Amino acid sequence: MANLIVYEERKVKAKGLDRHNQVNEEKLKEYFFDEDYDSLKQLDKLPKFYLNRKENLLFYPGCGADIFFPLHYLNLFPEIEEIKFIFVDENNSLDMIKTELDDVGISFEEKKNNLHFYWKDKLVHLEFIQGDFQKVFPKIGKYHIYFERAFRIMREQIPHYEQSILDNLLPKGILISDSGFENKELEYIEVPPELSAYGEMVIGKKLKK
Repeated sequence: MANLIVYEERKVKAKGLDRHNQVNEEKLKEYFFDEDYDSLKQLDKLPKFYLNRKENLLFYPGCGADIFFPLHYLNLFPEIEEIKFIFVDENNSLDMIKTELDDVGISFEEKKNNLHFYWKDKLVHLEFIQGDFQKVFPKIGKYHIYFERAFRIMREQIPHYEQSILDNLLPKGILISDSGFENKELEYIEVPPELSAYGEMVIGKKLKK
């Protein structure tokens, strides 16, 4: 039987950067369904991607309060030392994200809608943008990593969604999605289907120059 996940947002004070954060794995597990947490172990078996050590940008639309899935997928990028996350959602989930980080022992700096923290050995700069995707997207620009999870219903309402996403993905950029993006100009890797709730996990490198 699946475990129950209960989100309890609370006010959290920024405690500053701490390169030596120790993640409380037991608390971390509480933010995953058991089968999802176990499936993340499959990431260690996948090929690794080598991007710039710094100045990388990960774009995650429809993020909700999901901070831990994209953080775990950073395991695919062993050389990255510093990365910026741009999260976009119609609802403001930033306080919940701060609660989650604090719960598992991750301290952070905060400035307006930006958080700065260390996850394992990587420095993460997170910018949270509240707004409608179709209005926000033209302002995002190019990105190195596209990350999508449980956004299929929303994006089916957006014309030419997949092509727009690929057009803004930089050459040799990495697309990570739990559905869609089949038969595109990507160098696909074989991915365990259990990484996706839909059984359609896709990870690929953009080929087009």
